[in-house]
Amino acid sequence: MTTASETLGVFAASVRLDAAPDALVAKAKDHLLDTIGVACSGLAEPQAMAVVGVVRRWGGIAEAGVIGKALRLPAPKAAFLNALHARLQAFDDTHEAGPAHPGSAVVAGALAAAEAARASGRVLLESLLAGYETATRVAAALGAKHYGAGFHSTGTSAPFGAAAAAARARGLDGPAAGAALGLAGEASIGIRQYQHDGSMLDTALNGARGAELGVMAAEMAAAGLSGPRGVLDGRWGILRVMAGTTPERLTDGLGTRWEFADTSLKPYASCRFTHGPVEVLRAAKLDHGKVKSVEISTFRQSIDVADRPAPRGRAEEILSHQLAAAMALLGRDILPRNFENIDDRARALTGRVHVRHDPALDRAYPARWPHNIVVTFDDGGRVTLESPNPPRADSRSTRAKFRALAAPVLGAGPADALVKVVDEIERLPTIQPLLELLRPHLAEAA
Repeated sequence: MTTASETLGVFAASVRLDAAPDALVAKAKDHLLDTIGVACSGLAEPQAMAVVGVVRRWGGIAEAGVIGKALRLPAPKAAFLNALHARLQAFDDTHEAGPAHPGSAVVAGALAAAEAARASGRVLLESLLAGYETATRVAAALGAKHYGAGFHSTGTSAPFGAAAAAARARGLDGPAAGAALGLAGEASIGIRQYQHDGSMLDTALNGARGAELGVMAAEMAAAGLSGPRGVLDGRWGILRVMAGTTPERLTDGLGTRWEFADTSLKPYASCRFTHGPVEVLRAAKLDHGKVKSVEISTFRQSIDVADRPAPRGRAEEILSHQLAAAMALLGRDILPRNFENIDDRARALTGRVHVRHDPALDRAYPARWPHNIVVTFDDGGRVTLESPNPPRADSRSTRAKFRALAAPVLGAGPADALVKVVDEIERLPTIQPLLELLRPHLAEAA
């Protein structure tokens, strides 16, 4: 009997641009640009610089580059660092059904494997489609209860996505790609304890490890090795052990219904659960000076993650419903740099925001992420706002976000050039023009 990982492996090996909807190919380009941008933004984080120092010491064959740095490493290590940088500020894309953040691992894995294999631009795009679809189907099949039980779905689904992307980039056939998924899944793990007592490095490591495992697994599969066939849907596969769910969502409509299409690009550099209230509060343009209180009613998972009434430290500030709502009321951009120094005005307004559980909204999750907001003013007036779902960034805003994050690292000219290269990347016989723009200086061997 064919297992889910074998079916997904055949799919990953057979992905072709000609058979994919044009809108989905355009979406893959947007996600590629977005992930490069957030990776550039993560480079300056002190934790990122410390990790780069550790990985640089390990050395190894110079196969693939690190975005924004004059550094080439073995492909799995390059994937690890690129995914780490892209995940470190929690500004990467989101698949709500997981919920999971697939892009950091999938893009990093595809780039590293494609550079090592000297793949074409067309193959890179096909690798992204294969990786995103695999990662999001695994995350959706694991489901919201998996996340609610304490697993970090990014860590558990990312290795599969990165393995599928790397296998396609390397040109592996279906059985070998399936073998890569088995190898990657055997080491798939991620927990959410960082949301209580960790740092953003912990969540970033889940994506980074996923990228590294995926590239490594594809290389092992190319050498003839394989992992367990039933890693996903077997008796002791991760669906039964980690989620208690059934495997239908892994393969139903594979190749015709694209789970990747439901993956969102983030317009704000805060926890995805905060985006719905932020969007409607920004649009309302209320007089923050007259706000007495704000009450956000929502489903249990949103509260468990983002109810942070007095956030201290970068990780809590990024997760906090209260701080995000305050910044929205103040009309401030919610970008990584805005979390560096939270002023007294924002802190005071944060204290007026309260989050409460509405059991009626639990029934909508995860198909929808509803939030109801009531703003009360000093004079007794009230405004009621509703957000059925968080907003999605469109292609135009994604390019603006990319330029804002990438230009300070790569330069304004190279950032603009990258947009043009990605827009026509399927025409490139190799991805070398893209790689040259990703590194501001001549690359050095590790």
